[in-house]
Amino acid sequence: MRVAVVLALGAAVAGTAGAAPRPHLERARLGSVEATFSYTYNRAKFRFANQHLTIRRAGSTRFSARLRRLCDYCDVQPANFWTSKRSVSIRDLDGDGEPEVLLDLYWGGAHCCWYTEIYRYAGTYRRLSHVWGNPDYKLRYLDGLPEFVTGDDRFAYAFASFADSTWPVRILRYRAGRFAFVTTAYPREIGRDATRQWRWAMARKKAGDNQGILAAWAADECMLDHCAAAFATIDHLARTGRLHGEASAPKYMKHLRRFLRRTGYL
Repeated sequence: MRVAVVLALGAAVAGTAGAAPRPHLERARLGSVEATFSYTYNRAKFRFANQHLTIRRAGSTRFSARLRRLCDYCDVQPANFWTSKRSVSIRDLDGDGEPEVLLDLYWGGAHCCWYTEIYRYAGTYRRLSHVWGNPDYKLRYLDGLPEFVTGDDRFAYAFASFADSTWPVRILRYRAGRFAFVTTAYPREIGRDATRQWRWAMARKKAGDNQGILAAWAADECMLDHCAAAFATIDHLARTGRLHGEASAPKYMKHLRRFLRRTGYL
């Protein structure tokens, strides 16, 4: 997951002697489809500008437009700029032989928010924007086609500070221009995430807030139909002094049940 390194690096270079905004060009190609993402970056002001995407098919330009902000306060930053990787890519996400153009972006802030624009060709290119929030995603081939593996951003701050929050795994499938949530179709991935969450929570069993991590672990367990056992385990942790956080154990358990029910886990 990408974190606040963006701001840290921005502060580090802000003191550098000012210079004219530097143009950047990123290209991706798959078959007859080529995407070009261009922008400028002003190191002195830590500012991106002139973000533009062009898509060509068989040598002919079929899409060319300046990128729009998702909101008034949002920026349009290339998500992978600080890792020196491309933020534009091309994948056939649904296996129909027609590749989609993916543009990974960041709208600015301490650690939020990451989002992706997907351009699908259907006579013309149509855009779908999806906001990931605090976590980003990884494309993984779980059943022959790529799936978007991310975390449920609704858990950020829900039980603890951001630094003490984690997210249960969330898996999305892109088909014919739409996203669908398919997490429960992959119990092995859920089980792996539950194991990670439990280890992180137990690493804090003597000190530190683990209520946010246990909430994510409980959500994973509920997706595996282990809700009752998960709540029994958390109750045991509370009775043995291994549940740590701002909320009292009864208040935490009540909030957790309501939250998991409201978000569809319980």
